[in-house]
Amino acid sequence: MRRGRAWPGLTAGLALGLAGAPSLADPPAGAGTAPAAVRSGVTTHFSQGWPARLMDDAAAMGAVTVRDSVHWAKVELAPGQLVFTEANSGHVGRACAAGMTVLLGLEPRNPLYDGGQTIWSPTGQAAFARYVRALADRWPRCVVAVEVGNEINGAKGMTGPAAALRARAHVGLVKAVHLAVKPAHPGLVLLGGSTNTIATGFLARLFAGGLLDWADAIAVHPYRAEPEGLDAELGRVIQAMRRAGRVRPIWATEFSRDFPDPALAPAFYLKSAALMESAGVADHFWYALADQPGFPTMGLERLDGTRKPAGRAFAFAARALAPLGPAQRVGHGDAMLVHLRYSGDAHVVWGAPRALFAPPGARAFAADGSPVPVPARISEVPVVIRSAPALGFGPAEVLADSLHDFGEAIGGARGSLAWFARRADGTLLPLAPVDWDWTSYLGHPALPGFAANPGGIGTAPGLATVVRYVAPAGATGSGPAPVTASLCLAPTIPGMRAEAMLVRGGQALWRAPVGPRGPVQATLTTALVAGERLDLVLSPLAGGPAARFRYRLRIARGATAEPAPC
Repeated sequence: MRRGRAWPGLTAGLALGLAGAPSLADPPAGAGTAPAAVRSGVTTHFSQGWPARLMDDAAAMGAVTVRDSVHWAKVELAPGQLVFTEANSGHVGRACAAGMTVLLGLEPRNPLYDGGQTIWSPTGQAAFARYVRALADRWPRCVVAVEVGNEINGAKGMTGPAAALRARAHVGLVKAVHLAVKPAHPGLVLLGGSTNTIATGFLARLFAGGLLDWADAIAVHPYRAEPEGLDAELGRVIQAMRRAGRVRPIWATEFSRDFPDPALAPAFYLKSAALMESAGVADHFWYALADQPGFPTMGLERLDGTRKPAGRAFAFAARALAPLGPAQRVGHGDAMLVHLRYSGDAHVVWGAPRALFAPPGARAFAADGSPVPVPARISEVPVVIRSAPALGFGPAEVLADSLHDFGEAIGGARGSLAWFARRADGTLLPLAPVDWDWTSYLGHPALPGFAANPGGIGTAPGLATVVRYVAPAGATGSGPAPVTASLCLAPTIPGMRAEAMLVRGGQALWRAPVGPRGPVQATLTTALVAGERLDLVLSPLAGGPAARFRYRLRIARGATAEPAPC
């Protein structure tokens, strides 16, 4: 795994139920048909010397596939001479013997070809293709997929001449492998792309260069702070494939994040897996099986074999949910409610607070598989509910939330919030989805680098960010109705400063400096009529540099609503 810039930096220039009654969700289309099981996978590093005993741990957790590597330079030490040994590839055989299949992530580099840089010449491409063919020949029923390259949108993902012409070099290499391997191994899945984050703009250039003609599937590594919006971003990749004329499956061959608090990992895992599946990703691989010195908080277990909360969540999902097939999003017409359904009357739900109604006999489980009481209310913590033909939900209590609404915005839908850049003269420029070499963001063509992300907004000299809520017809009744606005703001780097305001109809209801004393939290109640605006405005200080802040904005009904989680 390599980490790149997930967000562009700021530069100096820069289903809703009826009131009083539960709404019963209809089953997803296709319910009742036999589901295809999800491939629950995990990345391992046995090729880098991990102890062999950990292989049994992966199998015991329910991993169907492990993603590892066999280093080309350790197998081909002289041109044309491929020698497989226990030392350089024995871990593949051990995974097969443990009942798992293998995805091989292969770096196309060997000192024998193209100066040890990423392969780019016809001679080097042919040699790498022969190597992949040898791997497929050696483990024809166990090696189910090959990922060509690793995070090729990153600075170190491609090197040498190939880095200067990434699309041409990568597509040419995948084509060479396809022509050499697929005739003899048509079932082997050839993965192209392999981007750090969901790099839709970068992938679109690969698609335009012909990658979809030669790759069987596209690999992404959706690293991110929070899972919300993941399905919308994957949808942008699918749209890019459609524009290029062919849609291939997407595999998430790495996903995770740092977890200084291990208790946070199960919810992240369950949310991410369910959202990816709802977007069509049936093959996903956690990074990684075990903690490592460079990534000491991301494992399912510690190197001594002690299973962590993430490992319990992985095992629960692999054993109890994956056999039910992929999760399907149930639409309720409300971004504040995340409801996904599996076959077998199983659901996972979370979102902004509201009532939840489950039928008698329903059972509930936390993300790590621990039994819990069936909750009467939804929260940001996901819950799995089994033995429930349908679920009911109370009326929406939260009208807008920057985390949940961002997914709507990045998917191109019109949600409850809108984002703008405001120039010094008061001109508002609407921010819309921008695809580039890393995670898509909300921006504007006239403002390179000025971005809004799921949890981040900022300022630049002469530029403020405006996050706008407009009370819709019916939301406030026939006259003014109370709403509670709650806000959290914190600088991403100590010393960053700005001024924040909550503004209704041009009148500032609240303002405060942000940054000098650290995070700021605010909650206020006001009244809105249909069509009235309530804005969060984050403005630069006079003469101050660009600044960036983590944030969460929530607009809720009534005067006693729960504040936004900070």
